[in-house]
Amino acid sequence: MARRLIEILKWLRWTGVALLLVTGIIDLYYGNSYAGFYENLWYVMGGIYIFAAIVIAANIEPHFSQLTVFAYALFLWSLWATTALETGAGLDAVAYADKAVEAVLAINMALLFRSTRPSKIM
Repeated sequence: MARRLIEILKWLRWTGVALLLVTGIIDLYYGNSYAGFYENLWYVMGGIYIFAAIVIAANIEPHFSQLTVFAYALFLWSLWATTALETGAGLDAVAYADKAVEAVLAINMALLFRSTRPSKIM
């Protein structure tokens, strides 16, 4: 049973790393190709995601980093949704793909955070 749990946790962590890298690369591509005036913002978002992938792959402060990535993904997703509805910017296939990966990433981080939290001893 414990061995199966460890395998699931490894799978969740490495899936999270892959999703972070994919989102980071999409953001860098979007900043280079589509963003126009906001290209620096997309470069920063992509850089943060790639840095987070390195931190999670190294398993540095896992509870803090997983929760931070979860909150960051939800923040960027909600910011995009409100901005896209108001201005119409960011309503293209690349932005949709980026936000779909971010949604899956947020779910992955929530599952990983929940699975790795320390158990309470009474």
